[in-house]
Amino acid sequence: MRCKRHPEARVFGYLIERLEEYDDTGLACALRFEVLCPKTGAVLGAFDDTHAAERFAIVHELRAIREATQRLNKDIRAA
Repeated sequence: MRCKRHPEARVFGYLIERLEEYDDTGLACALRFEVLCPKTGAVLGAFDDTHAAERFAIVHELRAIREATQRLNKDIRAA
């Protein structure tokens, strides 16, 4: 099986790639979109469409911001 990766979009630094998989005869088998971490390049999730991948990147970033803000507020209260 062969796989081609194409950059599709970048959302808050997260790269969204379109993956096209082909079988041994060259016929397209699957199409999916992967979200890659902006720091490590690790795959964070795979989705059927680009909108779901973009939504995941936005929610992932918002959660990270919320957690960092909560840690900061906790440190400020402790000081």
